[in-house]
Amino acid sequence: MAGLNQIRESRPGGDHGGHAARTLPGKDLPFFRVLLHGLVYFCRKFPGVLAAPGWEFRHFDPNRFSELLPAAAYLYKCDLAYSWGGRLTLGKFLSVARVLRKKKLIFFWCGSDTLLARKDYDASRVDPWIAEKIHWAGAPWLAEEVRAMGLACEYVPSTWVKPPDTLPPMPDKFAVLAHLSSASRVELYGIDHVFEVARRMPKVSFHVVGLLPGESLRAPDNVTVHGRVPALDPFFRQTSVFWRPARHDGLSFAALEALAHGRHVLWSYPFPGAAVAKDATSGYEEIQRLHESHQCGQLLVNRTGANYVASRFTPAVIRDGILSRWRQVIESQGRAPEVCYCDDRPTS
Repeated sequence: MAGLNQIRESRPGGDHGGHAARTLPGKDLPFFRVLLHGLVYFCRKFPGVLAAPGWEFRHFDPNRFSELLPAAAYLYKCDLAYSWGGRLTLGKFLSVARVLRKKKLIFFWCGSDTLLARKDYDASRVDPWIAEKIHWAGAPWLAEEVRAMGLACEYVPSTWVKPPDTLPPMPDKFAVLAHLSSASRVELYGIDHVFEVARRMPKVSFHVVGLLPGESLRAPDNVTVHGRVPALDPFFRQTSVFWRPARHDGLSFAALEALAHGRHVLWSYPFPGAAVAKDATSGYEEIQRLHESHQCGQLLVNRTGANYVASRFTPAVIRDGILSRWRQVIESQGRAPEVCYCDDRPTS
């Protein structure tokens, strides 16, 4: 990518007074700067998905004191600031953004941030400067939660998965898989529901994957607990059902990846290609139904779910959708473009 000193600008960068007419040397291709702020893990992964000519993405670790001044400098000159994680009150980053009179700023609500914000909303702690900014949500139900707090919010798919080259066949042995990011989140992820159903189905194998090093769980005998792994692909190939009975969730990467592998997915929320099973009662009924189909040799690959994910959540589709919307925001005059809900209430 061309150095910043090689980029032609008609006036200073940033969104002070509108977008600068900035292009790459020798090309008519516009050049946009985007500052990514918020959850470090996703801010580091997102640029790899979004990489495209004419775009520069920068992220500064908010936990490192040495990066505070560079972050503020880039915040001043960037065309758009994108916060992976929403909130209703000012923190350090947003306080600086307001001092700099930053207009083009998007809040992306991704999960538990809505639960924390609801406490502020119920206590009447809502900053009007934040409320008038652009708000996106990573799942239809999260958009509804944000709108319930009085903010205009659009569901914008931002979860990406790479489907396998070919759908793996259903395994010979029926098995159920669940994901847990930490032993401290058993209740949030609904793993207690998984254990309850496992006790009722002692002949079925269950797997829970994702624990941090040194963590452990007391689980029924037919539940195998695994630590964190670099990829879930080997587990999906040996799995018939992926169950996500989370009590609150975003648009889970693991659930989408399970669908992309043609697995049968049970989720707490309605989603195309998946069945709703948010507790032990509904989970038992669905798993029992699928297990009976397996025993009869009639449990087929979930092509409906796989095709839906392949058409809407590949890295290329997510990249094109995000960059198109970002460019619209950057080049728009004044406030955010009118909200147009994107497939906001999917049904299975």
